[in-house]
Amino acid sequence: MHLALKPLTQCKILIVDDDEIIRVSLQTIMEDYFEVETLSMGSQVLDYCKSNIPDLILLDVNLPGVSGLEICTELKQNIAFEHVPIVFITASYDTDSQNACWEAGATDFISKPVTVSTLIHRTKNHVENKLRLEVLMELTYKDSLTGLYNRHYLEEEVGNALKQSEREKKPFSVLMIDIDHFKLYNDHYGHLQGDICLKQIANVFADTIKRPHDVAIRFGGEEFLIVLPYTDLEGMTHVCKQIILQLNKSNIEHSQSSTGQVTVSIGGVTYDKQNIMGLNELISLADEGLYCAKRDGRNCYKLQVF
Repeated sequence: MHLALKPLTQCKILIVDDDEIIRVSLQTIMEDYFEVETLSMGSQVLDYCKSNIPDLILLDVNLPGVSGLEICTELKQNIAFEHVPIVFITASYDTDSQNACWEAGATDFISKPVTVSTLIHRTKNHVENKLRLEVLMELTYKDSLTGLYNRHYLEEEVGNALKQSEREKKPFSVLMIDIDHFKLYNDHYGHLQGDICLKQIANVFADTIKRPHDVAIRFGGEEFLIVLPYTDLEGMTHVCKQIILQLNKSNIEHSQSSTGQVTVSIGGVTYDKQNIMGLNELISLADEGLYCAKRDGRNCYKLQVF
């Protein structure tokens, strides 16, 4: 099966090394083939990746402060970065050093001094493998109509994100969203137009949630789930307001609705780690909030904290 992959020139490589000469040398080699960003400190890597997921990381093992091994271990424990290849650049080539790299979750390692052809070929191979994996995951985990994630992704992957938030003692929020009076919409405009409406709603979600670890899921029919790791009540409220605002700007006609346009009702819950709670419980609580929003007139949101 032929897989359409994005060009390597659009792939982002992150180089992390405290030695400026090495950083500049690696960047000079790589920028003919990829987009390249560099960092000098290991402590900067996690925050950078949270807003700019790279396609591959070239990582020095011996960084001051936070070591490359520690960074690699932390990244591989995070669901958002677990498929990002990490290639260590190391001057230590003994067995113990190699084993430490593998145990930290490394994809590969390249010895110093770096051989240019080896660096280029290995990075190209690892990036292409990552791109193939992403395409296959998209075929498995994406809803064919809307392009959002599907229930299979929810069942297989989102639980891991919740566990990650628990380990880091960070809040975790879930939104349950339903299109108001969608049966009336389908009955009036037809199911083909209904499908177009679902795609338009999905585009609103895509324009609203920007962080790499935020996920929009088609839960079923006209119901959607938005998963917001590392998000407290304030952040969840902001997302709800933005969804309603963006949908209002889209102004999708719905003559059978009292507003004259398509609206949504939203129920949400933030889990603050004071209670032990599973993903299904969070979804049920968000669903309760959705019911309250519909009961109170629709086109609004009802949120709670547990």
